[in-house]
Formats: sequence, structure tokens, C-alpha cells
Amino acid sequence: MAMKSVLVVLGVLLCPPSGVLAQPATSAEPPDVPADIEEWMRTAWGMEPQVLGVTDTHFLASLSASERQGAFLFKQRCNTCHYSTMSTTRGAGAGLVDATSYGPPLSRTNVEGEDRERAVRRLISEGSATMPAFRYALRPGQIDSIIGYLKRVDTLRPPVVDRLVELSSPSVADPVPFGETAGPLWGTVTSTSGERLEGVTVSARAPGRNVTTSVFTDSDGEYHFPPLETGRPYKVWAQAQAFEAGRADVALSEAGARRNFTLTRTADFHNQLTGSQWYAALPDGTREDLRMKEVFRAACMGCHPQNFTLISRFDEAGWRNIIDVMSRMHPYRYGTPAAAARRRPNAIMVHFRDELAAWLAKVRGPGPSPMTFTPRRPTGDSTLMIAREYDAPEPGFGLPFFNDGSTDWALGPVDFMDESKHHAMNATLDDDGNVWMADMFNITRTVVRYDWRTGHATNFVLSETPDAPRANSHDIIRDDAGVVWFDMSNIGALGRIDPRTGESAIIRPPEGARVGPWIGGDGRGGIWAAGATNDAKAMRYDTRTRDWTLFENPVPNASNYGMTGDGAGNGWWSTAIPRDGLMKADLETGQATFVPLPEAVNDRSDLFTAEELAVFADRLTFYGYGRPGAVAIRKPGADPRSTTFWGCSWYGGGLLKLDSRSDLEEMYPFPPEHEDGNCYETSVDEDGMVWLPFTHGDSIAKFDPGTEEWTSYYLPTIGTKTHGLQAVTVNGRTQIGMGYLGAGKVAKLEFRTREELQRLKAETRP
Repeated sequence: MAMKSVLVVLGVLLCPPSGVLAQPATSAEPPDVPADIEEWMRTAWGMEPQVLGVTDTHFLASLSASERQGAFLFKQRCNTCHYSTMSTTRGAGAGLVDATSYGPPLSRTNVEGEDRERAVRRLISEGSATMPAFRYALRPGQIDSIIGYLKRVDTLRPPVVDRLVELSSPSVADPVPFGETAGPLWGTVTSTSGERLEGVTVSARAPGRNVTTSVFTDSDGEYHFPPLETGRPYKVWAQAQAFEAGRADVALSEAGARRNFTLTRTADFHNQLTGSQWYAALPDGTREDLRMKEVFRAACMGCHPQNFTLISRFDEAGWRNIIDVMSRMHPYRYGTPAAAARRRPNAIMVHFRDELAAWLAKVRGPGPSPMTFTPRRPTGDSTLMIAREYDAPEPGFGLPFFNDGSTDWALGPVDFMDESKHHAMNATLDDDGNVWMADMFNITRTVVRYDWRTGHATNFVLSETPDAPRANSHDIIRDDAGVVWFDMSNIGALGRIDPRTGESAIIRPPEGARVGPWIGGDGRGGIWAAGATNDAKAMRYDTRTRDWTLFENPVPNASNYGMTGDGAGNGWWSTAIPRDGLMKADLETGQATFVPLPEAVNDRSDLFTAEELAVFADRLTFYGYGRPGAVAIRKPGADPRSTTFWGCSWYGGGLLKLDSRSDLEEMYPFPPEHEDGNCYETSVDEDGMVWLPFTHGDSIAKFDPGTEEWTSYYLPTIGTKTHGLQAVTVNGRTQIGMGYLGAGKVAKLEFRTREELQRLKAETRP
């Protein structure tokens, strides 16, 4: 039943992976933090931080630089096994309060005393029968920082988790208004040899604010920021692959400021690269290399960005241990070794275990590696993007410039499984350019709005009754009328908020149907939703008549994934099981049909025997498992102004175009820089341009159907693991709203014209 819901601002503290949060167990009052961090807490969380007591942010702020490095390394290298998805407010509310990580939870007790500390150091370095040896992956000083961090971890389950489960209505934080606009911030970036560098990412952030703004140097090596806020000091930094970062503090006044950077080259730059660049660096000169590279792609890349998977070096025994553990782990439910032993193993990892371990030891083992790393920088039109990125952690968590992947690319990617920041599933923009985020992993808020200027968060909660479960969301879109729509899959309903009035509604489908986590709009005022798990339906809600139309899935027991609508009012969704294809719901006939997909661009089936191909097909899902030749469109995006369907291939290396009237189809290969970047979603703007995010490439691309030309844009953050984007029109221009699921951020991307940039350059000339 549709109803108006009270918009409430709530906060929730998600207990992080075991051993990551340390708090005094009996402390009633939170310690003081610097004023700028307290302001950030209010802005990023959208609530007064005092109601949460001692938080993860208080703890992180108390760490020394070395201990904070240890916390980062622990998250990046140790979290995958020493982890618990049950140590959360969600779990505590359901009575699931025990740590259930695969490896033992770690805290101060593990390293108390010389004997225990010595034993932990030896275990980290030498490994065990089930744990890989990190002596090739971590330097002694890095192990020191991890040990130092663990010595600060007092309790794995701070009392604040229990308080937050019972918390009903914490106070709302008043936003700090945006100040006067400052003069221009600009400068030139050169190398130490005097070369002007194009494509350098230059970022600026005011302490206390929740937004980082990034621009790129042009062919003259110059960067020019959009208008920023005066009266605040800014941290400004310049980064380019294969160079050390340049940093500066800038006082930005009404007169503006010029800050030049000189960057020094570095030979050790592989940590700065994206997952797709790491994959491209893997050798493929022999049949063995080609085979194992494809096995690695199919078995591991569905869940893990390659720069995260390969950042550590292990010997053959170590890689074998990792494969054994990962073969029985669910992507989001690691559990205990006993639980893993009961789980059916991944057939690909079991079959290729020894061969893959030996190959990984060759390419990322103790000895010389045949990998060739190639840095890159954007050029031409790719440098015209303006990126605004907003921290989107769980309320109670995070710290500015920590574990977000953007402060120093040389640190490598973040741990994308850190659930304290695992919230930015999808995002869109309203008519004013504010960012709206779907939050699937937070049970006490449904969606979040970030003010595009200040980054201030406003949390919206929808529930049908005060005692009913609060809805969460996975997909979020904006329709042509400016209304924001989202799924509420945990209660099986559709949600809407009008950003102009704040009016909200919960809209349920007919009895017997449940809205799943995928939605999309069509060109006739319809909102499409894929049915929830085990609900083999697609459904359309007509926003004008308020009627629902249901379509039965044409393939029995098929999985639903993604949802969109085209200009004719037809619905499209993807399926992986039992066959790799699409479903089409015809609005005129009321029937749904199965649409087979064309061949993949990068079909490598000839590298394997028929028996081996059967092994790949044994677990064909959209998680970590694929097969040679699969196309696997995840989230399609038809054009709401035409009958053209677009879908980017997760495994198949290309962009599919399909005309829903004529059924004519064409596959456009991705450009080389995105060949294996794992494309997740397509979104079509009002000009018919097709926009695509590359999950492991930390990048997006625009495809022009008229010229068949690609333009690539590189994000300022590495390890984004982005799952989608929405191309919308704001003030007559295309802008992009997107979530960084792996890095805990949402982003708003804008695009200048060359003429606008030239005007900015002219304004800064004497």
C-alpha cells in the first residue's frame, strides 16, 4: 500500500571487520577530536556525533602515523580472512553477535607479551599450513606497524554496537552552509626534467568538508578548478602514475591562488595502477600463460579487483592456500572454516588449483616477475572531467584521508570488503545536482542525499509503521519529472521521494510479487523492477495510472539480474542461469521472451578442452565465476527515447546494441584500455550517448553511437569497485552520479567544453 513516510535522519554504527575497531570497553564519554574532524563527522554522517559515543573515528584519530599505516595494511592484507560479517548492527539486532571470521579475530590479546608478539610475527612472515607466508609481501617495518596497530585494539565488540541497535532517533546535524566563492585555484604541473605533464590528477579538499574536488591538467600542463569556497584552507595534491605525489597547503582567498607542482618520477609505481592495468600486465606470450590468465579472470575477477588480488607476493604453497580458502568462501559470507568445509567448492578453483598456484607463483612469487606494468594518463577530451567525490561511510566510521584510496595511490587499493564503508551501491543526481545514494547494507536508513557543494549528508528512512523493518535500497534512479525512485528489496516494495517537496511513498506490487534489487525507467512513464529472489517475474509500475503489470519469466528457474526499460515501454533484464542471455517483456503483447546473446568479443574457449569447459559452466554465476565465451550482461541500460537496447558485457569484452523492433544486433569491442575492465552497467543520456563504468578499471567511458568513438575518463580514486552509474541532465548538461562500492564514496562527474576551459585560462593570465 502506498503511503507517505516520515523522513527521519538516523545513524547506525556498523561494527567493522573483527579486530579493526578499538574502543575502551567502559568509556562513557568520547574523547575529544580536532575541530575539523568533528565537523567532518557531522557532515559525512548527517547527525550529531555525540549521540554515538566512542566511534571508529575517535579511535583512528588517536592512532600514530605508524599505527594508522598498520590499520590500513591490516584492512588491505589481513581482512579477507580475519573478518566477520556478523559483527554488525544488523547482525546484533538479529542476535548474531559472535565473530565468525575464517581466521581468528585479532586484537591486543594476540600480541601481549614478548612470546605472543614473537609468535605472531613469525606466523605473519612464515605462514602456516593454511595461511600464506607474507615474507615476500610485507617488509619488516610494515609488519611492525601491523603489530603496533594490533596493540591498540582493545575489544572486538565495543558497547556502542549494542547502544546503536536500540537507538531510535538521534539528533540531526545542522548543515554548515557553503561560504562565499573564492577566486580561481590553478597552476602548472611539470616533471623534474621540465616537461609539462598532461593528464595529472589534481585534487583539493577543505578540512571539515566531506567533498574532494579533482580536475586534470591539459596539454599545457595547466589545471583549473571550478569555483571553490573562500575562507577555508585547502589541502591540494597532484598525482600521476609513475610519479611521486606532490602536496601543498593552500590558503584560498577572494583573489584566488596559483600553486605549481613539480613531480619526481618513480620506478616503483605498480601499486598506483588499476585492476585492469594489472591484468594487462600479466604475461600472455605462451599458451600456458593465456590459459592461466583466463582461469584467473574467470575464477577471481568477478569479486576481486586484480590490483587487490595480486598486490602481495606469495610462493606456490601460499597461493595454493589462498585458492583452497577462496574456493569455499561465499562472496559476502566468509564464516568459519567449519562452515566453509560444508560449502560446495568452486569447481574452477578445484580443477585448476595446482596449475594456477604454480603460475601465480611465477608471475607474483618471490622471484623475478615477467609482468610488465604500463602507466597511463588521460589526454585530450579525457582531461575535461571535473570529479566531486563524497565520503559515504557508515555513520560512526571513517576518517578523512584514511583508507579511501585517494590520498596516496602508492598505497595501493583499499580493502573493498570493509563493511564500514561498503554502502555506496548506486547513485543518481536530482535537478539541483545533489547526489542521492542507495544504501543496501544499512538497516536504519534507506537512501542518503549529499549536498553537492558541501557534501553534507541527509539520511532518509522509509518504513510502513514505526515498528516495521526500515527499508534499504540497492538501485536508485531519477525519472524525467525529477522524482527519485529506488527499490526496497528487503520489504519487496518500490520507493519514491520527490526532492523538491520531500514527499515520499512506499509502493507495493500486487499480492504474491516482491520487488527485487534492480529497477529502471522507460520512456512512457514506467518504472520497471525485477522480481526478488525466487520470484520469477518482472514488473512495471505506471507512474501515471499507478497500475502494475506483471510478466512471467520465460525461462523456468532463471536468475534475474539488472532491469531497464526502453522508449517503447518494453522491459529488459539479464539472466545468467541457466543460460547466458536477456529477457524482454513486451508492453504491447504482455508477453516475455528469451533473447540469446551474440558471441563474446574475447572468446578464448579454444584454450580449453571440452571437459574443462564443462568445469567452467558448472558454476556460471555473476559473482566470482565465469567461463570463456560468456557475455554476461549485468545491468542493461536501454535508451528511454528510442527502441535501442544497450548492454555492456561483464566477461565478453564488448558493448551490445540491440534494436527491440527489428532484433538487429551488433557488438562493439571495448577500447584496449578497457578490454578486461569488467563493465557493469550502461546508462544513456538525452543526447543518446552511452555511458559505461568499468568496475576494475576505476574509470568510465562514453560511446558515441553516431561516430562509434570512445572517450575514456579516469577516476581520481583507485579501488572504487564501482557497480553502476546514472547519466542525468542537470541544468541542461549531462552529469554522472555513481557509487564507489569498494572505496566508500559517491561521485558527481561533470564535463567542461574546450571553450569553457579556454575562458578559465584567459581569466588567470596577467
